Amino acid sequence: MGLTWKLALRNILRNKRRTTLTLLLISMTLAILIFTDGYMRAMSDVMVRSATRLYPGDGQIHHVDYLAERDGEKVISDVDGHLQRLQSTEQIASYSPRAMDFAMVSSSANNLAVQLVGIDPQLEAGVSKLESSLVQGEYLSSQGRSQQIMIGRPLAELLEVDLGDRLVVSVNNYEIDSVDQRLFRVSGIFQLNSKFYDEALIFVPLASAQEMMGIGSNVHEIAFNFVDESLSSDESLALWSELSGPQTIAEGWTTLMPDLATMIGLMDYSMLIVATILFVVAILGVINAMFMSIYERTYEFGVVLAIGTRRSSLFVLIMAEGLMLALISLVLGSILGAIAVEITGAVGIDYGNMDISGVALAEVLRPEITIGQFTELPFSVFVMTMVASLYPALHAARIVPAQALHKSL
Repeated sequence: MGLTWKLALRNILRNKRRTTLTLLLISMTLAILIFTDGYMRAMSDVMVRSATRLYPGDGQIHHVDYLAERDGEKVISDVDGHLQRLQSTEQIASYSPRAMDFAMVSSSANNLAVQLVGIDPQLEAGVSKLESSLVQGEYLSSQGRSQQIMIGRPLAELLEVDLGDRLVVSVNNYEIDSVDQRLFRVSGIFQLNSKFYDEALIFVPLASAQEMMGIGSNVHEIAFNFVDESLSSDESLALWSELSGPQTIAEGWTTLMPDLATMIGLMDYSMLIVATILFVVAILGVINAMFMSIYERTYEFGVVLAIGTRRSSLFVLIMAEGLMLALISLVLGSILGAIAVEITGAVGIDYGNMDISGVALAEVLRPEITIGQFTELPFSVFVMTMVASLYPALHAARIVPAQALHKSL
């Protein structure tokens, strides 16, 4: 067995240029797979956090018919009971009740249709990034000053208003079945880097919104975040039914945003497509390199077969050469992949204000190293290399000595 390995090493070192190119081809395949996996995982995490932690939350509680009808009369009546359940649940990190309805906001320059959202400023700060997204002015106050209003920067430009300017907000009052109009002053301007949120949402204190809508102490939505955000995608979690009531339902982002959930699922297929393309290119490269090596040694193989060497020995020799190429490539590819992921993770990929299917990438994308990248992916590349070596090895084992001895380079 020692002689086989010595011969295999000598053979792959015969043509150093070809061996180097083959090693680079296999190792770069692994390195690209490691980087792509890290990138895809980081992209999925950023998209989910941007879609949930930016404003909506990991999960939401609504009246069972609210999302289907968007009827402002479909409210959550037992608000205190739901908040107490959320507060007593260890898996819940934060929650925020919201009263919301379609409204009209008017300035001296323009009138626009928006969604009015009444929030508890203190609780909302724990669920969304509204407070940290302020670019001008101050966050809503929890005490007094009920005529405060926060709007997005793009909306402020459309309305041609600035801090301290007055806005008239009109919304339907369901108690008296009439339009309620109130005067507000712009106290803060935010930028969540999402076209919908920045142009279509206005925020006022919860009590003001409830009074304008005539819904008493009821709300339309309770958003909440988990301590472990990965739980939000687990639709089988018993907590969903525990947080629901006779007339309310608790749902996670995978149900509330099915398009995003589908896109995240498609990323696994994207990784499979990338891996398939790389594997096809690498397999063809390995087969070509090994066939060239075999062609150069056809005469030698004819001689050793003529003097009684077993065909299985030639097969094992070629497979040993493939194994050496694979092991060296795995080490080199793992190092290159780790370096690429670490550098990119340290520098980050900033997409700025870019939206992907309506989801604003609000965070810098930073690929991370995982155990699977150095176990599953190298194993796949190893299997690929050995499979690619099978055909050249079988070809070498089937060489006819009489014909091989007539060939000489």
